[in-house]
Amino acid sequence: MDEINAGEIVYADVTLLDEKDKKIELRKVVFSREWKCNFPHLETSHYHRFLKQNSIKGNAKIISLKILSRTGFKHKNKGYTNAKKSDQVRDNVTGAYV
Repeated sequence: MDEINAGEIVYADVTLLDEKDKKIELRKVVFSREWKCNFPHLETSHYHRFLKQNSIKGNAKIISLKILSRTGFKHKNKGYTNAKKSDQVRDNVTGAYV
């Protein structure tokens, strides 16, 4: 199994083992490792979207990971940002900014 760092996004062939010990092979999928997770165990609390997109119900475990391409890293959130109202004024007739 190839090594993947926390927060890294890869294009890979993944073989999973679900809760019922059924072997599932996913070819050429985009997979990203979460920052805080129990890797190689894919829990629904962290990997809900990935599991749902690939029709896997419940938790799973990665038994094989063959990386085809490394695409980069996720942006690690540093918290929420504040929204600020725009200072620009629109024209009443055309709607264009003045």
